[in-house]
Amino acid sequence: MSAFGLDVLDEGNVKVIAGYFGALCIFAGAVLRPVGGAVADKIGGVRSLYYFYGLVALLVIINATMSLPFGVAILVLFLIMASLGMANGSVFQLVPQRFGKDIGIMTGIVGCAGGLGGTALIQTLGWSKGAFDGYTAGFLIFALVVFVAISGISLVKTRWRTTWGVQAGGRI
Repeated sequence: MSAFGLDVLDEGNVKVIAGYFGALCIFAGAVLRPVGGAVADKIGGVRSLYYFYGLVALLVIINATMSLPFGVAILVLFLIMASLGMANGSVFQLVPQRFGKDIGIMTGIVGCAGGLGGTALIQTLGWSKGAFDGYTAGFLIFALVVFVAISGISLVKTRWRTTWGVQAGGRI
């Protein structure tokens, strides 16, 4: 940790610095949502979700299974949150195509799901740390959830393409 000078800080200062790094990761997820929407506009929402969720799954597994130096771990967490933010932008590219008549409620539901997902991630990592004195189990559970999301997209994409993709005139 000496690369960041954290070895000389007391516990209170480390928590403050950890908060700054957490805020940086959250900032990445929020600011990069429009980038995800733009990518979805170019290549399609479903395809972009595959890319973003695939990257999240890979990075989460790396974080869970490898002992990374502090700076690299922060970078990986930053990239995870950035990818989740861009995936969120991709979802919002799909919502008006699929739920044009109910867009208000659906964007509310998607936003709610994102907030609950973020809370669940924090709770799962906290549980993992308390139960196992580490975050590996929490990250692996999160990877499993991402694989469930990828599977869910795979199950519905064909039906979406045949029932509303042609009508939408855009990429799904």
